[in-house]
Amino acid sequence: MNKLEQQLLRDNLGDAEPRLRLRTRAKIDTGRWWRKSPLWLCVMADELVLLSVGRRRYFERIPISRSRQTHYNQSTGELVIESAEALQHNCCAVSPRDALRVLQFLKSETNN
Repeated sequence: MNKLEQQLLRDNLGDAEPRLRLRTRAKIDTGRWWRKSPLWLCVMADELVLLSVGRRRYFERIPISRSRQTHYNQSTGELVIESAEALQHNCCAVSPRDALRVLQFLKSETNN
């Protein structure tokens, strides 16, 4: 993460440290003129956080308890965050290995 992305995370979550930081392959429009910004997925102790920084900042979070149906769609190569209809970006392009890492964190949290 660059300094602006770390600052956005710190501004919204304080000093809480993510259990997993993952730069997805997804790029979103944050107001940059020539290109889109990378979308980051962070797994916190009890919630999932999506963020991206550009001229506009994007920050959304959802409790892990509401994302129990999250799965990896092999056809599209996307991690689909379910049930998160409220999220602006509920699909993130990731590698199968990264998706497995996220799903393992989610599984361990829902079993506790």
